[in-house]
Amino acid sequence: MIARLIEYLKQLSLQFGLEGEAATIAATITAIILCAGLFLLCVSGISACVRRLITLGLELISRRTKTTWDDELCEKKLPLRLAHLIVAVLCVRMTPLFFAGEPTAEKLFLLGGNLYIALAVGGVLFSVMDAAISISDKSGELKGVPVKSFFQAVKLLGGLGIGIWIVSIIFDRSPIYFLSGLGAIMAVIMLVFRDTLLGFTAGIMISANDLVRKKDWIEIPDLHVDGEVKDVSLTTIKVSNWDNTVSSIPAYSLISTSFKNWRAMEESGGRRIKRAINIDMETIHFASEAEIEHWKKIRILRPYLDQKLKEIGEERANLPVGEEASNANARHLTNVGTFRAYCVAYLKASSKIAQNMTMLVRQLNLGPTGLPLEIYVFTNDTRWAVYENIQSDIFDHLLAIMPEFNLRPFQEPSGANLEAFSRGGKSEKLSDEVVK
Repeated sequence: MIARLIEYLKQLSLQFGLEGEAATIAATITAIILCAGLFLLCVSGISACVRRLITLGLELISRRTKTTWDDELCEKKLPLRLAHLIVAVLCVRMTPLFFAGEPTAEKLFLLGGNLYIALAVGGVLFSVMDAAISISDKSGELKGVPVKSFFQAVKLLGGLGIGIWIVSIIFDRSPIYFLSGLGAIMAVIMLVFRDTLLGFTAGIMISANDLVRKKDWIEIPDLHVDGEVKDVSLTTIKVSNWDNTVSSIPAYSLISTSFKNWRAMEESGGRRIKRAINIDMETIHFASEAEIEHWKKIRILRPYLDQKLKEIGEERANLPVGEEASNANARHLTNVGTFRAYCVAYLKASSKIAQNMTMLVRQLNLGPTGLPLEIYVFTNDTRWAVYENIQSDIFDHLLAIMPEFNLRPFQEPSGANLEAFSRGGKSEKLSDEVVK
């Protein structure tokens, strides 16, 4: 087409008085401008029609289907980018029709068309990846799984491949030529993009090993992070801390630093209570008959008392006459042992304690703060506020019931205690006015 136009314009130039090389140059430039304008006009018209047909057609289909993935693809502008890809292919196909016979112009427009194809392919790839990320976030089966890192890795590799493709088009070289040269600049890349490469590797390891998911509760003491994971990307983990601050930490920090993930606790359905009451050792003694009779009135303690008193009675019956009177020769109930049995019975009777998980009421090593009696159980509700209420209710009751067993929790003396001790008396109680 352009060759005929050049010949026609050359003849027209001769009529206006241009001769020789000047007529040829003027005809060639004018023909190229006219063909380029006509080419761009045709491309614009085809692009408008194709974009309208593709976008309206695919959006109409997506609205009529019950699936949601096609809606996500339309929302991420995949139809528009597919239309660009079709137009780019048509541009390359149409170029010889307009510029055959003028190698320079044909080569230039083919270069532009090929670059258009490469960019359109990249746009389609990124649209598909963005839609896949959005679908995975909304999917019930993949909810919480950090697949975003995998898709971002694919986008990164795809972007690198598109970049090499574009460079090979510009320099008219095979992509293998540029791939072979990457090894020479890897050292520079690792120095410049160290954090990105570390984050890329860590992101893949985190996703492959399922270390962290969205909505996980993680705790990293070294980085002062304690909260819920809001986003897991290829290079960054975003955490919303419980104090309403947001921490953005590099993904490789989870590989290089120890952290605690509370997901397993939430999935198990039980959250651990591990707290001790320090008992004043001066209040520990053998139980008297009056105390035993008083404890028998406690309903949840009766099975324990009946069993223990039966065992003690049988052992005392086998002792020689007169020896049963000595505490050293015969078994006796103690107030601290009975209190420990009461704690076990109280926890077993609670509907808020997971009965199928570990339940211990144990004595720890003696120390300067008394005898620690540790409660080690699991609540059947893992919600933070509910868990704290259950734990507080348990220790409220146990601390309040201790006087029933003539026990006293250990408490270091306060200023009022020391002042009373210096006077040789007991500390004064607060007046009614102060208490109110």
